[in-house]
Amino acid sequence: MPAALIAISVTSAAWASCSPIDDPEALADLERFKTLVTDGEFGTAMLPFEISQSAKTQLVGGLEAVAPNGFEDCTTIKRVRQSDHFISEIFMTEADGKVLYWAISGQIRRGSFRMINFNYSDRFEDFRELMY
Repeated sequence: MPAALIAISVTSAAWASCSPIDDPEALADLERFKTLVTDGEFGTAMLPFEISQSAKTQLVGGLEAVAPNGFEDCTTIKRVRQSDHFISEIFMTEADGKVLYWAISGQIRRGSFRMINFNYSDRFEDFRELMY
């Protein structure tokens, strides 16, 4: 599965069903994104992304091919606040024994999360160096 790299902005406030990390504090917009992805609501998760409709369609199609009904499990692995204005997370999802690793980085702007980098892969090696 190829990795996807996009820029997005997520602006709704809800909390995820993804196993959390308490410190540093989570952002509601980022947690909402993880909930939508876990629940298989890929199209809704992609709506606020600042990318072309064709890129959204391609991302949704790729995720639906891997997990048409969403994911059974979501675990936040690492969260780092580089500053008051930037945050990064690594989380993993699983469906039918297939694991996807996700790296997300973005700007914190006026209380909202604006996606700068979004990458996912089924290859742990792609994320190993980001975890340590």
